[in-house]
Amino acid sequence: MLARYTWKSILSLSNMENLAEKVALLEKAVSDERKRLSSDRLDISFGELINLYKNGELIIRPEYQRLFRWSEAQKTALIESILLSIPIPPIFVAEDKNGVWELVDGLQRVSTFISFFGELKGSGWTIDYQEYIDRSGVEEEEEIDEESGEETGEIKTINKWTLQEGGLVKSLQGFNVDNLPTNLKINLKRAVCRVEILRGESSTSMKYELFKRLNSGGSKLTPQEIRNAIYRGVNPRLNELLLKVSKSEVFKYLTQLSSGKLNELYDQELVLRFFAFYKNAENVNENMEKFLNDFMERTVQNANFDYDVYESLIMKVLELIYQIEDNKIFRNERNLFVPAYFEGILIGVAQNIETYAEDLELLKSKITQLKSDNDFKRYSGTASNSRSRIRNRLKRVDEIFQ
Repeated sequence: MLARYTWKSILSLSNMENLAEKVALLEKAVSDERKRLSSDRLDISFGELINLYKNGELIIRPEYQRLFRWSEAQKTALIESILLSIPIPPIFVAEDKNGVWELVDGLQRVSTFISFFGELKGSGWTIDYQEYIDRSGVEEEEEIDEESGEETGEIKTINKWTLQEGGLVKSLQGFNVDNLPTNLKINLKRAVCRVEILRGESSTSMKYELFKRLNSGGSKLTPQEIRNAIYRGVNPRLNELLLKVSKSEVFKYLTQLSSGKLNELYDQELVLRFFAFYKNAENVNENMEKFLNDFMERTVQNANFDYDVYESLIMKVLELIYQIEDNKIFRNERNLFVPAYFEGILIGVAQNIETYAEDLELLKSKITQLKSDNDFKRYSGTASNSRSRIRNRLKRVDEIFQ
């Protein structure tokens, strides 16, 4: 009995030691991750937000965030909510090494308030979406989030806009910053806004993860929107290149993306995917989002990365494909855009561009062969972003285009 008791005691002690080790490892892991993150929150007045913006201490970049605008009714609802002290969601900013804030989430709220007081500047706000809306029917049906914004092709006055009827205060209609009573303007500027701040010393991967988790509202940021905000603070050149290529006429003609996809900045992500896959397939992992994040982080931190070479390459590839004069070249038989076609065709051409620049008919036949290839289709179907499928797909691209 004593021996059995002693043996149980030994086992119990051993289990306790194992548990203690696990607890120690857990505590260390939590401590290490906390050190990678430096965040804060402040409650500041909307008037102070305007001053930060005017002084260049709060940066708003509409070209790197979703491109639809609020309706007049939605903008009025925000001003009404602030006047009535109705709580509004916080805004999220990323702090750079100089202490300057870049807005990550809250674009519509902040720009609405600043523009009401006539202080919004820049040309990124007058984006005409009509050319994209007209062709939105070429893809699956799009749903517009009525709580977060609406798409419009109209160009309206940006600053000092006029309020409409409020949901609760009907008499707001017709007032703007010039004729709104002084006491109400003061109340607006003194109203408090919660600001969630990710400090500059946080690691870029931790910044990405934090904003991904914090954004759980009706208008969640897309992965590319978060990348645009986080990695710009390290080096803006890659973001600028993604934007430049995605806005080129040849890219827009060949991709024909719907307004919904453009709102998600899917066009910029497609360019990023090409850069990430080109001569980098061996680094593909099981998580596509992390793969793109890792590539972007390595690139912005690489002082020797040749942006001009990559820009020249993708533009040459796009212009060569453009000569085929087929704006459905990346679409399947159901007229749906297939990202695997985009990646495969671009990479196949890029790796053999001198050959196909001399023989357009050969290029057309290779593209047809790729799109009809059963192996390529199999690796482009369900779970097409898994590591094995991506590698097999790119291997098949090499075999067809070489």
